[in-house]
Amino acid sequence: MKNKIIIILASERSGTNLLRVLLGNHKDLHAPVAVHFFNTFKHIIELYGDLKKKENAVQLISHFLLSANHEYTNWELATDPQKIVEDFQVHSFATAFDGIYKELAKKNDLVHYVVKDNDMFNFTHLTNQLQDAENEVYYIHLYRDPRDHVVSWMKTPLFLHTPYDTAVKWNNEQTKIWELSMEMNFHKISYEELIGDTETSMKKVLEFLGLEIDPDCYQTRSDNKESQNNLMWKNLSKPIDKENKKKYRSHLSKKDLKIVETICKENMSRLGYEFDTRAAWKDYFGKYKKHTLPKLRAENMEKNKGFFEDKMKHLTSKLELLKSIEDEIKAKARN
Repeated sequence: MKNKIIIILASERSGTNLLRVLLGNHKDLHAPVAVHFFNTFKHIIELYGDLKKKENAVQLISHFLLSANHEYTNWELATDPQKIVEDFQVHSFATAFDGIYKELAKKNDLVHYVVKDNDMFNFTHLTNQLQDAENEVYYIHLYRDPRDHVVSWMKTPLFLHTPYDTAVKWNNEQTKIWELSMEMNFHKISYEELIGDTETSMKKVLEFLGLEIDPDCYQTRSDNKESQNNLMWKNLSKPIDKENKKKYRSHLSKKDLKIVETICKENMSRLGYEFDTRAAWKDYFGKYKKHTLPKLRAENMEKNKGFFEDKMKHLTSKLELLKSIEDEIKAKARN
């Protein structure tokens, strides 16, 4: 049997961690916390030089391990970077990514793995390189009602601070995924389907992946350790909330609802979501974008600053680590 590489394509805050842990309950799958290797290293990858040279690949893997083993993601993968390079013939960005995931799966006596990293729709040209005689790459498109997606961001506002900005991001990402779907084979599943009928939804996912049906994939586990370490993952140890939808009706103002539906109109239609407004918001003379939006961003960023500083200290520490890695590789490149 070929090694299965399962990649979730989604906008962040669409239930990706829920799908990841449900897949990770399968006896044949390893589904670790996302480290976001591609997003983290894409802007500095050229500084590592030719990854066909062993010493360059070893340095990249050593930095991957520093990132993965940080307390925020806590892979606890104690291994020699050179061993990963040799065992998995690392010679590129894609094979480095594959190698570290395979090493972690191997440590857990598994071979198949699940990737939930953010923005994977930007890197399918790299992950498609992993499809060969030994590996099969599968893509799952998980999507969520953009109105509830916006509400989720506003509740835990790390980097997006207005419904407008969140809707624009969701719409751009779903357009990218839709364009990819014209060329690639995806399994599509909505967050609403996943929580509403988890058993049926997960059976379809496992059938698409060519895996044995495993009832453990139908529910979360109360002993999930990740939920204790990160505020963003607190629900992973709780029973699935089948009613966690249409929350926007009590959380979004009429104006924000109209803005979101207008921005997301085309992709909402493609994905089968019905509208609560005519989705015909107009920014007369650009006053909203020129004056209202900058003011809202500034106000909400200031208001939300405490959330990041008080609730996400592990993430702040992780970002500091990544900055030190970037400084190190830039210094080496200069020399």
